[in-house]
Amino acid sequence: MIFAIEEINNSPTLLPNMTLGYSIFDTCNTVSKALEATLSFVAQNKIDSLNLDEFCNCSEHIPSTIAVVGATGSGISTAVANLLGLFYIPQVSYASSSRLLSNRNEYKSFLRTIPNDEHQATAMADIVEYFRWNWVGTIAADDNYGRPGIEKFREETEERNICIDFSELIAQYLPDDQLQQVVKVIQNSTAKVIVVFSSAPDLEPLIKEIVTRNITGRIWLASEAWASSSLIAMPEFFHVMGGTIGFALKAGQIPGFREFLQKVHPKKSANNGFIKEFWEETFNCYLPEGNKNYPGAAAFHKGREEGAVSGNSTAAFRPPCTGEENITSVETPYMDYTHLRISYNVYLAVYSIAHALQDIYTCTPGKGLFANGSCADIKKVEAWQSRTTLSRDSAQSYFFVETGPSAAVLGYHASAP
Repeated sequence: MIFAIEEINNSPTLLPNMTLGYSIFDTCNTVSKALEATLSFVAQNKIDSLNLDEFCNCSEHIPSTIAVVGATGSGISTAVANLLGLFYIPQVSYASSSRLLSNRNEYKSFLRTIPNDEHQATAMADIVEYFRWNWVGTIAADDNYGRPGIEKFREETEERNICIDFSELIAQYLPDDQLQQVVKVIQNSTAKVIVVFSSAPDLEPLIKEIVTRNITGRIWLASEAWASSSLIAMPEFFHVMGGTIGFALKAGQIPGFREFLQKVHPKKSANNGFIKEFWEETFNCYLPEGNKNYPGAAAFHKGREEGAVSGNSTAAFRPPCTGEENITSVETPYMDYTHLRISYNVYLAVYSIAHALQDIYTCTPGKGLFANGSCADIKKVEAWQSRTTLSRDSAQSYFFVETGPSAAVLGYHASAP
């Protein structure tokens, strides 16, 4: 997202004399945190008229939110969409594929750069039919992604005379007794093919328990949300998960993104907590300078003060980062820029918003989208106006594969010509 915004801000043709700004919030994959962030900028919109003739200095004034990019999970996006829809703030998700979000009457301001799951569920049933598997089990995340996805799959199997032996629901924080029951069902079932509609965080606890019990000999059919996840593609899981058949989004190319990733460094982004955390985890060190309140440094000092001893390298016993670490010298999914899928969808989401603003900027009076063909004032544009333009563009532009899921907020201000 940051790369796309910087690229647009440096473009002489797209949104000239304007600067896009942003705030990024971590949803922590929970509805409560996502709504907390959403409320913060909804409240800002209510008290801000966005009269940028009076507020040209964004260091002293936070502009209203023009659009929201995110969230990832369908459950999170659904909750956020319910709130944003009340204020007609457009939301463009890059990964929320639940078919429920296609309801334009209920989710008035929601758009996305990812297909809905009806296509994926149908494709899953096609694969099961192709290999003549007529006895399968299903597992789904207990949310707005898993339930509708697996429901569509079941509808498709009924038309193909495929029988389902068991259907279980899972969650990231599933109580241990319920988790054990799901594992027991899988272990006792005669179905050797298991279709899973879930995110990786929701599925990981189940896979860990299956690995512990050494339940092998199953063929796993994976939905896009976990098919290529690094949480599941672990060497210690391979004897159980090896041979999984999965779906993936179409990859895209982002020129210049590789160089952007290679230049990322904590010293260049002192206020970016995501980079600090990433740096400490990647290089197994902690950043002490100016980070006394940061968990890694605090845990390290606390451990040193208490004289604790540990046999493994945890956050509490990491050496200080030298600042000379080289991001290109380590293997990490962060540097896998060869198959950009979700990242590419984020890129498209940001550009779709930029093009909507560009349409407002270049609008010809009498040919606009508003009353009597009027145009919006680019210096006083409101969220509902950018939503209207986005909705129109989505029917005409390649940015959206469907018209109508860490949430990111996009704002902008107009510079003096």
